[in-house]
Amino acid sequence: MADPMPRMPKVTEEEWTDEVLEVFNVLTGPGFSGDNSKHHVVTTFAQHPALATPFFRFNKHLLADNRMPIRLRQIAIMRTAWVRRCVYMWSSHLRMSVGLGLTREDFEAIKEGAGSAYWSPFEKVLIGAVDMLCERSDLDQASWDALSAEFDHLQMLDLLFTVGAYVMIALAMNALRIDREEELIGYAEEYGAPEPLS
Repeated sequence: MADPMPRMPKVTEEEWTDEVLEVFNVLTGPGFSGDNSKHHVVTTFAQHPALATPFFRFNKHLLADNRMPIRLRQIAIMRTAWVRRCVYMWSSHLRMSVGLGLTREDFEAIKEGAGSAYWSPFEKVLIGAVDMLCERSDLDQASWDALSAEFDHLQMLDLLFTVGAYVMIALAMNALRIDREEELIGYAEEYGAPEPLS
């Protein structure tokens, strides 16, 4: 299925002010690759540099300095993308997750959710918690206790802010109809993608 037409244009090279270039320079360094001036999310959000620059600094923490183990971070983000039916986010994090060692089996289990027999007991708790946060903006006491038995305070905060941030990002990506780069479409064709909301 082709991506819908974007609702907002990407900044063009003629619009690259110092503020826009600052947006491009936030998501750089170890663990980040590619030319942000060609990244559809970055060039769309860069329409509003005063918003995009601090937001991407926060997002960089979630991706580079998150205290959760990387595998669990990616599972949480990808489950959020699946539940919120965000095709761009799912496709983008397929690419990132493959590079970090996640497999087709992981992706199929993420689609299925906490009921998949594939998961370890703690991974089941994590995925159930992601679903609960997406649905209720809260965790029941049993989920909190099970998570905090493994995660310290910093990891619990990183989990909550990761899921919350990616729910917000999914909202923006879906509402803006941000279209995927060709490479991301290829990952989704290989591993599948959620049905878009519209």
